[in-house]
Amino acid sequence: MAEAARRTGYGHGSDVVRRLIARPIRMRATPAVRTVMPDLEPAQPAAITPGIDETDAPPSDIARLRTEMMLLKAVLMAERRENASLRACVGFDDADQTLGDEARAVRDRWATLVDRLLHPSA
Repeated sequence: MAEAARRTGYGHGSDVVRRLIARPIRMRATPAVRTVMPDLEPAQPAAITPGIDETDAPPSDIARLRTEMMLLKAVLMAERRENASLRACVGFDDADQTLGDEARAVRDRWATLVDRLLHPSA
């Protein structure tokens, strides 16, 4: 974190680093809480009403959900760009040659999955 704070001072940091540094650090561990559930009778099975179609959602809900999805995609893309720039600043891109074949394959699979989520084929 100190290295990230130093980089922030030199203009290499980001808002994410500042937020991480500003978070309070808890010095005490949270005690484990065991919840005691009262004896409950099993609930009646829920009645499923036939004929409900998910496409019956109002157009305003669909537009809102599409807008939220586009916003989340934009945030994810910005995070990926920021992550790439941070990796370049720290020098993790140089460590790419030292990765094994299996680690490189796993990384490529994750990158493909994220790309498919960000850019679904219509």
